[in-house]
Amino acid sequence: MAQYTIDQNTEVRETSSTSVIPVGINDDVKLIAVTKETATNNSPYLQFLFRSTDGSELKHIEWDIDPERISPKPGETQDEAVQRRTNMMLVRVKHICTKFVDESKFVLNAQNFDELCEGIITIMAAKSDTTVRLKVTYNWKDYASLPGFPPFIEEQSNGETKLKINKQYDKMEKSGAAAEAEVAESDESDLPF
Repeated sequence: MAQYTIDQNTEVRETSSTSVIPVGINDDVKLIAVTKETATNNSPYLQFLFRSTDGSELKHIEWDIDPERISPKPGETQDEAVQRRTNMMLVRVKHICTKFVDESKFVLNAQNFDELCEGIITIMAAKSDTTVRLKVTYNWKDYASLPGFPPFIEEQSNGETKLKINKQYDKMEKSGAAAEAEVAESDESDLPF
């Protein structure tokens, strides 16, 4: 039998099964699941899966804080830097979760990241079916993602959005897009040679 066979039984998917929620402020989004996953390097992470009415999805991931990978700011100790990063993660998680569960019920104490993930998943099992708006920006790798700092999610029922795009902090174009636009706008008379 041949090792490589291409015939009518070889299936080719001509379209992607899901698309990513686009950069910008997106209405009519639901939180589908909160899960604990494991990366290929065996590192655990907490994943929030959002889906819009058109089927587009966005996965927001929170990783355990690795003190070896944290650089203190000037005047900050290593422990303070780790605590700052941990607090930033906990603020993002609370900002998301309290759109789906009552803030008074979102109370959790955990000794480690695994306990934190399991506690959040347990609390979020009782989540409401709230429709939200998401602010989506590009991260430093040019992937659509939630910003690092709130506010980036709000209940849809709040009327007109209070989420804002701040051009100074919110990356709304891929890194290569700005360079491509500059090249497209130039002509040969701009060249120094």
